[in-house]
Amino acid sequence: MLYRLYESLTLDDSPQPADLIFVLAGKMERKQYGIELYQRGLASRLLLSVGRFEVSRMGAIDFAKVDELRLLRDRTAPGERHFFCEISPSGVRIDRPKLCRWNTYGEVLALREHVERDEVRTMIVISTDVHLRRVAVTVGRVLRGLPVEVRYCPVPAGSSSLRKDEWWTRPRDRRYVLKELAKLQAYRAIMSMPVWMITGVMRLG
Repeated sequence: MLYRLYESLTLDDSPQPADLIFVLAGKMERKQYGIELYQRGLASRLLLSVGRFEVSRMGAIDFAKVDELRLLRDRTAPGERHFFCEISPSGVRIDRPKLCRWNTYGEVLALREHVERDEVRTMIVISTDVHLRRVAVTVGRVLRGLPVEVRYCPVPAGSSSLRKDEWWTRPRDRRYVLKELAKLQAYRAIMSMPVWMITGVMRLG
């Protein structure tokens, strides 16, 4: 039963060639996996969502413009220190989207601008396995009406800091899974609301 609970939070699509790879903020292993898929040629563009506490660790994944990113962080108000870093054959571009709040909904809302602007039709979304069901609920609502096919690809088990095997026996893993379960239920309820109401609720979150 506990394994089924874990699996109810996950999605596990196999990576396929796409226009864009999008990596959600949170754990650095997500970014490393995104870079691996990009280097394997699965997409011509890689978009990394980078939270304020991840900036100092970007050097560990050989991010080319880590110094520029750190300077931008230091010039930015703490509440606005969330960045989108796009890697493509033309180089690296760092943006600072402005949203009311940074969470999964905020990241996907900012992602929509990229999808619309660049006419993305196929996309790989990367996160921790138990986060992806909630991500899919959010993407389905925010990208509704856009002709984009999305594949949800988790960080491989061997590279993830969260392990499915007897997850309930480890306090950190247990907290993570149970918190994600509660968030998924909340997001399902919120994403069923009108857009204006979703925005209002997320401002309070």
